[in-house]
This record gives sequence, C-alpha cells and structure tokens, in this order.
Amino acid sequence: ADPRGMVALVCMVWLSLAAAQALSSPRVATVRSRVLSRAQGRRGAACAATPTDKNLILIRHGETEMNSWLHRNPYRSNGFKDPGFYDTILNQNGIAQAKSLNDKLRSQLMTDDGCDVDVVMVSPLTRTLQTADYAFHGFEDTPRIVNPMIREKLWLSSDVGSHPSKLSKRFPHYDFTSLEDYWWYKGDCRSELEDWQIVREEPNHKFVARLEAFREE
Repeated sequence: ADPRGMVALVCMVWLSLAAAQALSSPRVATVRSRVLSRAQGRRGAACAATPTDKNLILIRHGETEMNSWLHRNPYRSNGFKDPGFYDTILNQNGIAQAKSLNDKLRSQLMTDDGCDVDVVMVSPLTRTLQTADYAFHGFEDTPRIVNPMIREKLWLSSDVGSHPSKLSKRFPHYDFTSLEDYWWYKGDCRSELEDWQIVREEPNHKFVARLEAFREE
C-alpha cells in the first residue's frame, strides 16, 4: 500500500481484531480506513499527503514497569495483588523498543520533502505519550492530538491516568486543555470525596461502547 497519507494512533487497543493480533510492543499494524474528520487540515506544512482515504498506523506502547511486573506475577494468579504502579511508565526495554521503532519510521516515512504522516493521535496515558515521543522523534512538523477515547481498558492501577496539570508539565508539547480532570474510567457511583486512586475495572460493554463512539467520530 502507498504509505502517503497516514494517521498514527499510539494506543493499546483498537476495534480491528486483525490489527490487535498484529501488535506487539511496540510494533506497527497498518489498516486502510477513512481518516478522522478532526485530522483534516491539521497537517504540518511539510506533510503533503491529501487523499481522503488514509492508512492508519496502529502502534502499541513499549514495555512498561507494570508489563515487567505482570510477567513475574500473572494477573489473577493465586495471591495476586495490584502493585500500585499508577499510570505506569516505560521501562528501559520499552524506551529502547520505541527508539528502535523511530529508526524504522524515519526510514519509511521521512522523505526529502518532509514526512508522510498527517497526524499522530495518542492516548493520554503516560506510557503512550512516551512511546509517541520516542517513536516520532524528528517528526516535529506533524500535529499531535491527545484523545482519551483510545485509552486502554481500565484493569489495574497502571491504567489509571494522571491529572492534566501533571501531564502538561511532563509533556508541554501536547495540548491537554480539553481533558477532564479525571478522564479515565471511574465507575458510575463515584463520590467526589473518594480517593482518585481507587481502581474500578471498566466493564466490557462500556469499553466497547467507547471505542465504537470513537470510530464514529
């Protein structure tokens, strides 16, 4: 497929089962799709791709501290206890994976005329923001959009996000102004007096509905 005209999504999950099966930290799957309307007109000056029909590049985040811990302590195994790695970050292997991916993306998507990526859309989870920064280093003219709709299903503390003010300090080159203070799943009966660190698993039907809503945007 012609790589020109691409939208990159840096996230954990996607509606396409075939794409999800192709992903492995932080490999890439490419899917033909109609581009999201919000991506139109947001390309950097160096990105010349204009077709309505786009390639979606789906990128899973690199290995995290929680991934490493779960390798040693399988989820729901006897005696399993959430280690409390809130909004988990990339470990050294995950950083190396994302940097290695950058080499591949630069060789495949950078041309003498600029880049062939229209926009990078990324989940507000720290691990995906880190992956996007390392993987798309050198793509400074490519707009980046933070979208909580493509965040991972909330299972454990690692899937609880960070407040926009904290994210803005760590990732000042992203715009978090449209994010709610608590943009991750909180449960239907949450009280303002409860600790934000309480973890409530996101029900499958709510997770699927969220991704369906994103697909329809």
